Amino acid sequence: MSSPPALDVFPTSSIGRVSPFIFSGFLEHLGRCIYGGILPAGPTNFPYTPRNPCPPEQFSATPNELLTEEGFRKDVLEVLRDELQVPLVRWPGGNYVSSYDWKDGIGPERKRKPELAWGGEESNAFGTDEFIAWCRAAKIEPYIILNMGTGTLADALHWIEYCNGTGDTYFANLRRKHTGRDEPHNVRYWGLGNEVWGEWQVGQQTASAYATKARQWAHAISLLDPSIKIISCGETGLNHWDGIVLDELADKIDGHSIHLYTGFGPRDRTQTEKEFGRTVYGPDAAEYSIEIAKGLINKARVAKKVAKPITLAFDEWGVWDETVGTPQNGLEQFYTFADALAMASWLNVFVRQADIVEIACIAQSVNVISPLITSPTGLFRQTIYWPLYLFSKYMREGTSVRVSLSSPTFAGETLPTWITDVKGQPSILDASAVLQVTESGKRSLRIAVVNRSETESLRVPVRVAFEDANLQGASVEVHELWHKDIHAKNCWGSENEVSVQTSQASWGGEWTFKEHSFTLLVLTSK
Repeated sequence: MSSPPALDVFPTSSIGRVSPFIFSGFLEHLGRCIYGGILPAGPTNFPYTPRNPCPPEQFSATPNELLTEEGFRKDVLEVLRDELQVPLVRWPGGNYVSSYDWKDGIGPERKRKPELAWGGEESNAFGTDEFIAWCRAAKIEPYIILNMGTGTLADALHWIEYCNGTGDTYFANLRRKHTGRDEPHNVRYWGLGNEVWGEWQVGQQTASAYATKARQWAHAISLLDPSIKIISCGETGLNHWDGIVLDELADKIDGHSIHLYTGFGPRDRTQTEKEFGRTVYGPDAAEYSIEIAKGLINKARVAKKVAKPITLAFDEWGVWDETVGTPQNGLEQFYTFADALAMASWLNVFVRQADIVEIACIAQSVNVISPLITSPTGLFRQTIYWPLYLFSKYMREGTSVRVSLSSPTFAGETLPTWITDVKGQPSILDASAVLQVTESGKRSLRIAVVNRSETESLRVPVRVAFEDANLQGASVEVHELWHKDIHAKNCWGSENEVSVQTSQASWGGEWTFKEHSFTLLVLTSK
């Protein structure tokens, strides 16, 4: 018999500082992410049929008043910069990067090329200088992935020289000529390839072959620019590939990249229970991947006597059903309320793993399996936008602290199925907490709780171990995401079907978490 539900929060038991980079984004030349998302677009940019296309003006021109001077969409830029405050964005891929020649996307004459990863043609209208200009406008740190498929070490060094060079050298001067500015792009974060382990990748390699090549690249890059943060290409964090790569590169890298998506499976209303469980418990697999990857990192550090920390860059993650968001529709997935709960659990994982996860890039930032969907003249925020917004606003600054949960468990099918096999039946309640302390010493505790039961609300004692504070009767700010229908979606014409409800309440030491809900409590000590 399971014990009654309870949530204990320990503000003095620190896990680690919450990195703002866990709220980062990702842009790839895929579907309507760049052309139609960051830039306006026309029909020639789309080698596919968008899913559930917005009204007839889908391919009409975006009016100039909706664009910045540089030609970027104002609405997308403002949401990412001002609402979500995205701190870092990964570009240009993704699978796309493995056949990308960066020189095709600079200067006045751009080379139109076949696009091998997703099909169609690439105009190269959006290249390195446009990406940096957009990052500056959006107040975003750039993170560039190097082509380790068709690219060479010389290509990589030239790209870095073009971006960061300050001397009187060819590619640094070429940048000055193209941008009209002496100031370098100052790109600090560089990734050594994308998913090089995958059979779908242009230039797939074995782990040992990649590790040997990546070590050579990392050495040369560090000679060119010692200030760069180098991130190796991992798999899911718990694979043979990750161990081999980390064992070889631990003394040459600053971070290790891993990828995982959850939410796969048929979306069939006749299998609601099965679908719901597969969706909301999937993020438990990500936490296990992080835990295993952390062990592999530490094992490699010990073997190579590496004193400096190596962090994880979970630089592709998200809720993605490959049967819904497909290459044929530009990976446009319209998300349900159940997907929003999965998103909240994903973010709980990153907060709980704050001691090792420095970067997390949701894939992707606009239109492509994204929280934002655009038309030529507007956008709407999908259900999954709201957990990301709440976490970014309230859980960004501060220290992740430990929580202890007593919770009923889920006995149904998870996806991946090994979650139950390896970790046991997952908890229905899922939580994380962040402590913020003001300069005056006032403490604000933010507690994020997902009730992953489809049908049962839970009355839960929430015990906070502030040793010198009486919280009884204190005011608590409540942000709740709930909808009676787990299939509810936001879409054109009903953009706010799912949104956050905010209220104030008096703290009584317990809380009722509605069935299938996400609740963020902001509790400030007296």
